[in-house]
Amino acid sequence: MFKKIITGLLAADFALGALATGVQKAEERTLATMSQIEERIEQHECPVIVKTRSDNYIKDSLGVFTLTFYVPDEQWGYQTATGVRSQHLATCAVDPDVIPYGSVIRIEGNNGQVLTLKAVDCGGGIVGNKIDIFYDAPNHGGVKAGYDWIAEFGEVASVYLLER
Repeated sequence: MFKKIITGLLAADFALGALATGVQKAEERTLATMSQIEERIEQHECPVIVKTRSDNYIKDSLGVFTLTFYVPDEQWGYQTATGVRSQHLATCAVDPDVIPYGSVIRIEGNNGQVLTLKAVDCGGGIVGNKIDIFYDAPNHGGVKAGYDWIAEFGEVASVYLLER
């Protein structure tokens, strides 16, 4: 598509140039312009960026993941594998071989809610395309509220990388 647009513009440029300066000069100018454009295209690395409804920029689709939630327990509390304090619906546990620690990800729930999470933790059961979202049950209605939340949000969703 891009090449068709460039070709059309170059053809128009040649036609106008031929009228103004003669065919030979127009051809030389068009060939010079064409090689400059080709050089720029070859040097340009176009990042994969998609503008989303909430104006965040997505770098990459990570695929479909199973979502679960975890709550602070007596042994670990709010401590994570990376030393960052867990935050309600803002941090998550991941398989670091799939999503590196420190990555910021975006998940759109089935209910329209959008979460932006930082991958800061792992767990024994977090393998492959699974994300365990921290739910601060003691301060947000208890474990039952967590189950209600994940049921409404969705247990399977597409996940997108915002930054690594």
